[in-house]
Amino acid sequence: MALENTDMRPFTSFDNWIDEDTFDYYQEIARSAFADMLHDHERNQKYYVALKIAIEKKHEMGEEANVLDIGTGTGLFSMMSAACGADTVTACEVFSPMAECAMKIIEKNGFKDKIRLIPKRSTKITVGRDGDMPKKANILIAEVFDTELIGEGALSTFKHAYENLLEEKSIVVPHSATIWVQVVESSAVHAWNKVQPIKYKNECLIDTPHSAKSCFGLEYVHDLQLTQFPYDAFTPLMPPQPVFRFDFTGKTPLSYVETVNLRVKPTLTGTAHAVFMWWDLNMDIDNQVSLSCAPVWEHPDAKKMLREGLSLSEIADIIPWRDHWVQAIYHLPVETSIVAGREISLIGCHDEYSLWFDLIYETITRMPVCSCGIHIAYSRTRMGQLNDQRRNEKYIRALEKRITPKTVCLCLSDGCLLGLAAIKLGAKKVFMLETKVHSRQCMEKFITFNNLSEKVQIIESADDLPSEKEINLIFGEPYFITSMLPWDNLSYWYLTSKYSPRVRRIPIAATILAVAVEFKDLHKIRTPLGVCEGYDLSIFDALLQESSEKTDNPVEPQPLWEYPAKALSLPFVIHKFDLRQYDDGLRNIHISDSIPILESGSCNGVALWVDWHLNAQITVSSGPTRAIQPGARISWDPFTRQGVHIFRDVTNVTQQSSLDWSFDYAPELFRTMKFDFHVLSEPLK
Repeated sequence: MALENTDMRPFTSFDNWIDEDTFDYYQEIARSAFADMLHDHERNQKYYVALKIAIEKKHEMGEEANVLDIGTGTGLFSMMSAACGADTVTACEVFSPMAECAMKIIEKNGFKDKIRLIPKRSTKITVGRDGDMPKKANILIAEVFDTELIGEGALSTFKHAYENLLEEKSIVVPHSATIWVQVVESSAVHAWNKVQPIKYKNECLIDTPHSAKSCFGLEYVHDLQLTQFPYDAFTPLMPPQPVFRFDFTGKTPLSYVETVNLRVKPTLTGTAHAVFMWWDLNMDIDNQVSLSCAPVWEHPDAKKMLREGLSLSEIADIIPWRDHWVQAIYHLPVETSIVAGREISLIGCHDEYSLWFDLIYETITRMPVCSCGIHIAYSRTRMGQLNDQRRNEKYIRALEKRITPKTVCLCLSDGCLLGLAAIKLGAKKVFMLETKVHSRQCMEKFITFNNLSEKVQIIESADDLPSEKEINLIFGEPYFITSMLPWDNLSYWYLTSKYSPRVRRIPIAATILAVAVEFKDLHKIRTPLGVCEGYDLSIFDALLQESSEKTDNPVEPQPLWEYPAKALSLPFVIHKFDLRQYDDGLRNIHISDSIPILESGSCNGVALWVDWHLNAQITVSSGPTRAIQPGARISWDPFTRQGVHIFRDVTNVTQQSSLDWSFDYAPELFRTMKFDFHVLSEPLK
């Protein structure tokens, strides 16, 4: 089932390749996310230690150490294997641009004669006299995991390997994995999954249809940096439970389909809304080396630090950061009231690629399937936005000032329940533009359930917008499903261009703002590796940079509440658009300026957002939730994605430094916006 817009981090299949020198070709390379993994020092080192142990064990047993590295990427683990004394090293990599890159890296680091690279998927490798491998390996190293552990085909990869590519009694790195879950109560988490009624002054303006209240949702993973989720925003109702254990050695056969029923006793009484999930790896056969992806409050290294007097926030700065393996939330199909001490069934299920969970007093489970359409139409972020009461109140107060019994409103946003609220505030009629079929179907359900059919008319195409004589108020949040960056929602402004300034508007203006920042970790997704664990990977850096320059917008969307950042400057205005006039939308704009750096640090990025001015008094921001103070961590709106420019070359700045910036707007080039930023060490003149 196709999702119109989800918050899932990208997954790429590398089986079918397109011609070189195309946009898609270079975009696949730029988005491959190898760099993020290679910045994970703990991951690299624990794989290295486990490899060394495996090779030494084989030599102690009087055997050769023949290593197979599945999904070698840059060739890092293969080079480690060779350096540890492996007798033979065979690497395979299906991602053809990376396979070519790995060959060059291996040669540059002096391992050309020690590593054989096969540019194909491991399940296509043949063994034998005329095969890809002359004989089977006896050590396997593979890093084929994602947030769900199994989502990239880990089960089939390992199963095929020990059935076809490995000798008996082979050593596998990692040796095994365990998936952990924790059942929690959290209204904040629940808001990402269930649309709540819109209330104002103790009155329900828009109620939620029964189909949405009873919907099981969808099984797709909700992945995020759970360590950054406020600890006071959820209550664990039971200790973490190990729900699945996977033995990658083949001694215990891997099952593609499995259901586990754990009978557990909650430690607290409450309402179970969701399951938090993470996993850990046992890297070696003796279980001496482990790697945990747990959030900070359950991380095995955190308990010792807590005893030493460190706070959770201090520990979060110490625990290894990674973005390729984050944690996940699985929203329960039905919120369940549980009682401390009363046994309940925690059901875990998986197929070859996905996980899902349920919590019931019986022993029957079902895979969540959306019946209301909301989970198909809107992202988790959008659902949280719809449930943001403070945000909704601002819009309603602005509407109250403009709504009269004669008001005929044109709503220009996707899935805008606030547009429906205009009727409850006294408007005569509302036209709603809904060009996306799933969003349109959802709005029709809300309209029918709230008895608004006679006063709301849905328009399916922008070509059919009502004439200026038919309306006297234009309203938008603005929000559009296809928008990625905050200013993409200026589609609202473009749609209003057919109307004269005489038609009142909410919002009346939009301001693009920015701030220079020091990201604690986020910059690693774009920062060059150079030398990684003693190996020169500059060839890989050059490949990524070339591909990124050809395909990437210098500013990308990110949910910055998940990524700690310290402000190095005050926020500054890039440009303010008057949404009551469309003159700006017809002319080129070029602006440039410099702003002072007010705090010392490592300037590795610039964060950008939009403030929507509903009227002269009320503003809704897609950026900070409180005033920015240089030197302090920024608190970001969790229900929008901000824009981020990451510097490839990090600059240490002082209060003598400055930031040069420029902004270009070209309406004739599909309303293109271009941002440019440069850090200067010298002070402003």
